[in-house]
Amino acid sequence: MTEEKKQNTTSKEQNKETISEKVKAAAQKVKDSVTSEKEKTPEEKIEELEEQLKEAQADFLRSRADLENYKRRTQEELVLARDRAITSFVQDLLPSIDNFEMSLKMTDNKEMFIKGVEMIHGNLISTLKEHKIENFEPKVGEEYNPQEHEPMLIEDESAEEGKVLAVIQKGFKKGDTIIRPAKVQMKKPKEE
Repeated sequence: MTEEKKQNTTSKEQNKETISEKVKAAAQKVKDSVTSEKEKTPEEKIEELEEQLKEAQADFLRSRADLENYKRRTQEELVLARDRAITSFVQDLLPSIDNFEMSLKMTDNKEMFIKGVEMIHGNLISTLKEHKIENFEPKVGEEYNPQEHEPMLIEDESAEEGKVLAVIQKGFKKGDTIIRPAKVQMKKPKEE
């Protein structure tokens, strides 16, 4: 037998001995716990159960307090995040307000006033675009979409039902979320 085979055989035997020792130790622990349970009096068992109950109640109360603290912190963070978003948006609108004030001072010069109002309009639209808010305007004759359109019903016998007749006000959306639906004129359905 080669030297290598002898070492492998010896290490396998040592592993078997180690494993069998572990099994014996585990079996002894189980045996000891079973015999110690049998030796306990009913009063000792009751005391042990009461102690376990107290620990479980304490754990429950700690968990409940942790949950309440988590809810409170989350709510506070939500409020702070919303306030930061509003503050940021208002800061982006302030230049338009400044331009409004300058335009109002120039009401005697119509050309400058009109130019100022156009500049304000451009500022507001670019601010909305920076915040990924875009306007949309349905086309006349387009199918009515209750998610995007707010109908203003009119009586018109010649108009086709379920179609946009005119656009009263543009709509605004951010991604797929409608911020304000477009106001559209539609034919009032016949009452039956």
